Amino acid sequence: MKQRKMMALFMTVCLAMGVAGCGSQTTTATPPSEGQATESTQTAGTQAPETDNLVRGGVGDGQYKESPLVHEQVEKGELPPIEERLPKEPAVVEVDDIGVYGGTYVGAAFGPSSGQVDTEGLRFQSLLTIEKDLKTFKPNLIQAYEINEDSTQFTIHLREGMKWSNGDELTTDDWMFWYNDVLTNTDVNPSVDAAYCSNGKPMIYEQVDPYTLNIKFEEPNPAFEITMARYSTGIIRSFFAPKEYLKQWHKTYNPDADKLAKEEGYESWILCFKAHLDNTQAQTDCDAPDVYPWVLDRIDNNGNKFFTRNPYYHVVDQEGNQLPYIDEQEAMIVQDKDVRALKLISGEIHAAGENPLPVSDYTMLKENEANGDYQVFLFENTRGSDCAFTFNITDKNADLREIFTNVKFRQAMSYALDRNTINETLYYGKGTVRQATASADTSFMKEEFENAFIEYDVDKANALLDECGYAWNAAKTVRVMPNGQEFNIVLETIEEFMPVAEMACEYWDAVGINVTLKQVERSYYLERGIGNDRDMQAFTLDSVGEFNLRGAAFSRLRPGNAYDDLEFMRAYKDYWDSNGTKGEQPPAEIQEIYDDCLRFGTMSNTDPEYVALGESILKRISDQCWFIGVSVSPRLVIISNRLGNTPTEGTFANDYNFWKPYRGDTWYFKY
Repeated sequence: MKQRKMMALFMTVCLAMGVAGCGSQTTTATPPSEGQATESTQTAGTQAPETDNLVRGGVGDGQYKESPLVHEQVEKGELPPIEERLPKEPAVVEVDDIGVYGGTYVGAAFGPSSGQVDTEGLRFQSLLTIEKDLKTFKPNLIQAYEINEDSTQFTIHLREGMKWSNGDELTTDDWMFWYNDVLTNTDVNPSVDAAYCSNGKPMIYEQVDPYTLNIKFEEPNPAFEITMARYSTGIIRSFFAPKEYLKQWHKTYNPDADKLAKEEGYESWILCFKAHLDNTQAQTDCDAPDVYPWVLDRIDNNGNKFFTRNPYYHVVDQEGNQLPYIDEQEAMIVQDKDVRALKLISGEIHAAGENPLPVSDYTMLKENEANGDYQVFLFENTRGSDCAFTFNITDKNADLREIFTNVKFRQAMSYALDRNTINETLYYGKGTVRQATASADTSFMKEEFENAFIEYDVDKANALLDECGYAWNAAKTVRVMPNGQEFNIVLETIEEFMPVAEMACEYWDAVGINVTLKQVERSYYLERGIGNDRDMQAFTLDSVGEFNLRGAAFSRLRPGNAYDDLEFMRAYKDYWDSNGTKGEQPPAEIQEIYDDCLRFGTMSNTDPEYVALGESILKRISDQCWFIGVSVSPRLVIISNRLGNTPTEGTFANDYNFWKPYRGDTWYFKY
């Protein structure tokens, strides 16, 4: 069946090679309903600069130069001169090649509010940049910073004169607004992310002057530097937000905020404010100021998003040319990975790293490199498992909860999987079979964690299920739950993980556990997790490299973590997030793991207890068998040959915000 599907795709690709066209573009800003997946009619491949008219570098006679597009606006009086738009001391990036200005970069979008890493990842900005070596940090959105001796105070120096994309100056007022009216405002943000805390206690902002601010912690937090480098965006943004623009929707500043919200179609000022605050992939406010190289300009009727260059962007290359080189971005809605493959091969999409991009597609994509004028690369991967399964141990269904909380049941389900066959069938043997745990290169990793419960042993799986008391029915076709009903667990997942899940369900069926597989749209899938409505789920276990274990308090492995995709104890998460006012109090052993994860998240990796604590946490998580993994494969990365200053090797991982170390603002069209 898989071979027939791939052959059909390949034939479609061959037929598509002789077809070219250019459709019209709509510019209304009404997003489609959630989950709508209509293809764009725009042929973006025609928008790069003309090959016979390429001019490297920018326009201008002074110290700094700008794109011809922006220069025209300056000459018309629509924008101030570049010296007035840049901060007093811009950030300087050393590029391999001085780029060519112009063109529209296009990446796929698998939905109007998610699946847009191949555009968003090129926009990502954070206080510090993560360099290509994935170890070095440099000031980016800030001018400089100092850390006191015990890492309880981080003094932040802003770039004087740095501006939002609408021309407003960015000062510590914007930082204080975010801290007081967003981060610690329980109406807007019920709980503070662990990354902004030290042992569960939120950081404190202290405003010194318009360009200086102290971030203080009650206890040492040497890992906070990682947060400064990693945190780029979010439903509540990160570190600062545009006060002058956003305060009109905030009740603290506008007594009529509820009235305004209802006029805009929201039930409360909180929902309305958060909609305008949001600069994630779900952003819908096309006027919201930002500091990204490209900012949202419009959304067409099909959900395609268009981003234009930020004329106030704070970065220049070594010759003083303001970045970015590329004029525009488009996040093009595609129905699935096969449609994206067609658009890659036809040259409509310029890069791809966002999943689903399975290794099983490697041969087909590689064979079409010449047709698509791109290259396929295999990058390093920091995932714990490309696909992991979890059971909801706080399930609303009491019968299922009793089953899912039984560690022997989880172990049995792990033993039932033939990972080697899955790896050979779906990943062509390129994957490394392992349990879902931290990344293999973690300093405190042990083989016993990677190999826990992963041998294919049907006898052992059946024996464990027998020990649990789950007898077979009379026909010996399926096992029976303690309530007398036959096993029927619903496994929810998204397109990317369907092939693995399909094979897994067959193996579980062989030991008497019937699992019904249900593919859902991604944002709906996440909503179900937040509502504690999923029984079982499949998703990637990523963001578990050591960099992120430190920066996000053990990240996805931490009980009650910030991710909703593998959520398996939502009632406990609600308890932690609400300081005990909601949800359910977790058992002592889970609470202890949670507390230790928070403690680990503030440790220096030179602390004498660092390795021992990390190893202890991993062992306890491993023993619980909360995560059932399969294998880890290299990451497929595809980049158009038309693009310059792009990577040819490296690590492509959520830990580092995917494309962020490779500086999308320095990419340019060569032809």
